[in-house]
This record gives sequence, C-alpha cells and structure tokens, in this order.
Amino acid sequence: MESLPPSHRFAAELDAGWGGTEGGEAERLRGNNSAVLRRVENQMGGVETFLQEMLRRRDVLNGTSRKRKPSLSTGEPVLSLVASSKLRDYLITQMSDSSDSSEADSPPGSITSLDSQTSISSPTFPSENSMPILPEKSVLDLIPECVPHFSQKVLDEITMPMSGWNPSTMTLPPPRPANLESPTNRELLQAYLDISAKRLADTSPSYVDLFRKYIPAMAYDSTGLMEGILALAAIQIGLMRKDTRIVAVDAASHYHKALKAHFNAVADPNSRSKDSLLATSIILGHYEIWNGENVKMGVHMLGGRDIILARGKAAHMTPVGRALYAAFNRMDVATSSITGNPTFLTKDWWTVDPFTRVPISTDSPTLLAADAALSKLCVLCCKLTYLKAWSLKRRRTLWVKSNGNPSLEQKESLQEIIEDRVLKLEEELDMWYAELPSWFSALDTGPPDYNPGDEDINTTPIASIAMGSYQHTSIALVHGWAIGVRLQLNRISNPDMPVVPPRLGSLCHTLLRIFACLPSSTDACIVAPLFAAGMELRQKCHQEWLLIALRDRIDETGFHGLIFLREGLRFTWAKLEGMNKGRFNRIKEGAASKIDGVSENLWAAEGMLGTFEKLALYDSPDMVGKRKNFQGDIDTSNLPEDLVPYEAPKADPIVIVIDSASSSPVAAPKRLRSDSPEIILVKRNGRVV
Repeated sequence: MESLPPSHRFAAELDAGWGGTEGGEAERLRGNNSAVLRRVENQMGGVETFLQEMLRRRDVLNGTSRKRKPSLSTGEPVLSLVASSKLRDYLITQMSDSSDSSEADSPPGSITSLDSQTSISSPTFPSENSMPILPEKSVLDLIPECVPHFSQKVLDEITMPMSGWNPSTMTLPPPRPANLESPTNRELLQAYLDISAKRLADTSPSYVDLFRKYIPAMAYDSTGLMEGILALAAIQIGLMRKDTRIVAVDAASHYHKALKAHFNAVADPNSRSKDSLLATSIILGHYEIWNGENVKMGVHMLGGRDIILARGKAAHMTPVGRALYAAFNRMDVATSSITGNPTFLTKDWWTVDPFTRVPISTDSPTLLAADAALSKLCVLCCKLTYLKAWSLKRRRTLWVKSNGNPSLEQKESLQEIIEDRVLKLEEELDMWYAELPSWFSALDTGPPDYNPGDEDINTTPIASIAMGSYQHTSIALVHGWAIGVRLQLNRISNPDMPVVPPRLGSLCHTLLRIFACLPSSTDACIVAPLFAAGMELRQKCHQEWLLIALRDRIDETGFHGLIFLREGLRFTWAKLEGMNKGRFNRIKEGAASKIDGVSENLWAAEGMLGTFEKLALYDSPDMVGKRKNFQGDIDTSNLPEDLVPYEAPKADPIVIVIDSASSSPVAAPKRLRSDSPEIILVKRNGRVV
C-alpha cells in the first residue's frame, strides 16, 4: 500500500477511515425532509460508482487484477454497512444545512434555459462551518493542497450531466506531475493561485470558480494547461518585479513547453472534447495579451474558436464548459472591440451561452446576476463589432470610389442606413438596462446608466475624478462595458462629431469613476470601454488624470494592454489637436508584426480610432487594400437582422442609374453575377434617393 500514489492510496483508505458524523442529528433530520433523503440516495449511488473506479485502480496497481474494467453485474457494494450508514448520515446533515443557506453569491439549484432539453445544474455550496468530508488529516496531506478535494461540491458534480464524463477522468485529479517537483515551479503554481487566477476571474465574472478551482484541477491531467498557467504566472511575476530574466527565460520556457503539449493535444482526436484543451487556449491567449504580442494573441483566438466549433454546442452546456465558453467569448469581444475586426465567433454561436436566455430576477445572487448580465451584453457587443466593421468598410469604399470627395447625397444616404442600424442596437441596449434589477447599479445613483451627479466630463471644472461606489466589483465592470457600448454606438453614427453631447459626456465621467474604483486585477477587462471614454476627453486636466492613473497601474502590474491603451490615447488627443500626423501602429519592440493567416490590423486599434473621421477613418492601408484583415462573416448575415449584406470591391463598380419621375417604389434590378460590385442609384426629379 505504501508504494501507491497518493490519489490511489486515498481511495483504498477511504472505506476504512470514514467517520465523524453524529447519528442522532441525522436521525432527527431524516424524518423531516423527504426531498433531502432523495438527494442523499442519488449521491450515494454516485459515491459507489466513484469508489468502484478507485478500487479498480488499486487492484490494477497491486497486480490483483489486470482487467481494467471488470463487469459490475454482481452489484456488490463497495462501502461497508457501517461506512455507508455514516456517509448517509453525513450527507443528510450537510444537505439539510445547505438547504437553508443564504450566502449572497451562491447560485440557485438549477438554471434552465428556454430550451426545455437544456438544464444546467449548479453545485451546492456547504456552509462555512461544515464538517470536512475527509476527517483524517493524514489522508488529506497526500493530495496536493491546491486541487479541490472530495468535498460536498464535488459530490454534487459526480452526478452532474457532463459530456464524456466518467469518475476516473472528471472527478479525482491524477498524481502530481513530475514538473512540479521543482521548488520554482511550485512557487509559480502558488503565484498563479494567488495572483493570476484572480486577474483571470475578474476578466469574466462567473458564479463558477473557473480559474481558481477548475482550471488548476484540470491542469493535473494536462501538461499543456499546467505549463500554460506556470507561464502566465511567470510573466505576470516578472512584469510586476520588472525582472527581464523571469519574462525572457522562465516564462518563455514554460510557454514553449505549453505550446508543444497543446499542439499534440489538438492533434489527438481523443482530446478535442476535453475542457482542458479549450482552457489551455484561453490561458495562452491571456499570456500573449500580457506579453504584448497582439498577433500571437490572434493566433490563439483563432485556435480557440476552432476548438469551440469542434467541441460542438452540447459541450458548453455543463457549468464548466459554459464558463469556458463565456471566458473565451468575453476575451473575443474585448479584443475585437479594439482591433476593429468582427468577433471570431459568428452569429450562430453568440447565444450558445444559456445565460443569454436566463431572466435576471431581483433576488438573484450578485455573481449570478453579473454573469448573466454580461453574457447578454456580449451578444450586443458581438453585433457591435460587426456593425462597426461594416460601417467603416462602407464609408471607406464610398471615399475611395469618389476620389475622396463624395457627394452630399451619397453621404446622407449612407448615413441614414448606418443611423438606422445604430438605433436598433441602442434600443436593444435600452432593453438590456430595463432587465437589470434595481439594486444592480452604483450605490450613489438612480437610473442604472445615468448619474446626475456625474457632470459632463468636458464642461465640469473638477480636475480630479472621484471613485465610484458599487457593492461588488462585477457590477462596476458590467456597467463599464455597457457605457463603452453606448459611446461606441454614438461614434459609429457621428464620426465627425468634435465633442460628445452632455449626456454622453456624463457617461464618460461615470466610466472614469468606475475605473478609479476598480482594482488592478480588472485591468484586462476594462481596457476597451476605457479606450472609448478616454478618446472623448477634451480637457487637459482629465487627460492628465487618466495618464497618471494608467502610469500607476502600469508600474504596479506591467500590463502591456494598458501601455497600448496609453499610447493610443496620446495619439488620439494629439491628432485631434492637429499636432500629430500619420497612423497609429504601436508594436512592442521585438514583437511579431505579421503572421500569415492572421489579421494584419491587430496593432492599429482601428476599432476605436476608426470611428473618428479625423483619426484613421480615411488614413489606413485598408484604403488601398494593402492589408489582410479578418472579416468573419460580415458579408453574409451576421449583422442586425435587416442589414443589407455588403460585398467588398473586387473590381471597378458597375453603376446602374434608375431615373424615376414617379414617387412609387422602384424595384432594384436583378444582381449581376460578377466580381464587380454594383452601385445602384435611384433618381427622382434629378435627386439621388
């Protein structure tokens, strides 16, 4: 027995060492709650299955039986009668306690989407003073402390519906891998748990503790994921300490090991459905964001998109699978909002997350409400990225075809179409606000998206920005993103507006207050909304305040995303004042500027700068077709439902003029099968309509 690995020794000792539940208390509860008794019996079956698998492992290792999966036809129980009775009594007391729990952020027992066949069962959370299910300290010491133990939460997950689930691969982590024998690696793993996991969690508010619990557990069965989280921890520690050796040697070494293992896993058909594969892609994408390698980040985003498509939609209907999908989708939205590309995930995937269809009730726990609100908002953000790319392409094409001098009629016609699309998204955003509970707002404000106390940022004499006040960080993040969407929609409609109107100026003020109150762990999530608000600042005192705040955050964390944001804002303010010329293209020294097959505009921040006529709208290599940009399905159907698809020019346009003296509608001619786009002009009384 002494030669067995810790996890197998644990299984063998569990039957013999169970104890610690008071039978009298269980007897009292046994007669009071039939629902609890039914749940307990379900759990007992899951525990039996789990222990049978563990005992099989023990037999195989001891040589008693070389048969990996012997028949279970005998139905002989694994637990002794005494152990089974004690376990049943323990579960009764625990489930009775948890049924009365009122913890603020505990999820409800079940969240069901509009699809009647899709149900997400949420794990229950034991109370703080619950008795540990493993009473013997000697057994607990055998399992790595950073991996979730055989707790009440794990017991619930044993019976959770999960694609390809089996007890040996989805419940108990395997033995400690060899790469954690190094003290340095153990320190990095602890740094991930203490620092990196919180930063990742704050990029995607979730009621499932994905980055601090599930991903470390999955990493014990995935070399690529383990090396990835060590690489992320190393680069964040190196940037914090300003230690180039840690960044260039330790982090890079773990990153390349992670890449090698990840590529092997991607090539293995048996690994494609595993949650750890998608988790690895997400971790590596975050590594490149922190490393300042935007192009390599795009590679991982494309890879993650392909993994999601290969896994299928059903794989993202479990709590962990859904949390992984949401984390990727939010990273996709955040990066695409800045690059100006449409999101990598297309329209048929925007609502895969069941939380996009779950109503947010007034008594929803805080994290659950924030998680659902952000998932719903991300659907609008996906539409926004497509609308932004489409409108930018239409304006540039009109500019090119008119040799930089479009007629007033052409500009007005295009403007009317764009404003109509923007109005539809603004109405959807208003509906999103209306669904939020009244308590889901700032503590010092009334309506959720407008604070009368926040004066127009461009007219207020106040030089310093006061911190906002929210009862939870996730609420501030969600509202920050919603304000960012509102500001971007305004710029899509009004690229030539010099100063935003007072109401939007007030929202800019609110967003700066949100940034001031957020911890540095949220920086990766707030970059895009802060970019949109920062470009609207016109007073020097507010620009200086923001630059100083960014400098302090950069000194604290070394995050390259904030450096990119700071340089983009400096370029914006200088060019709007006529003090700067040329295009913005901030590439970190030594970073990749181009990789075949990946969008070439990931350094230009055109998702933000391209919405200003004076910044990059008509000052870009895109104007002469010298860059290859990711287009998604922008030319098919992934825009607001009634948006006319648009084809990129492949040759000189064919101009078709229809002159109609009547006021009756004129039917458009049948489209020609040609590589050349058609420009259809309808004239009435000599005026283009």
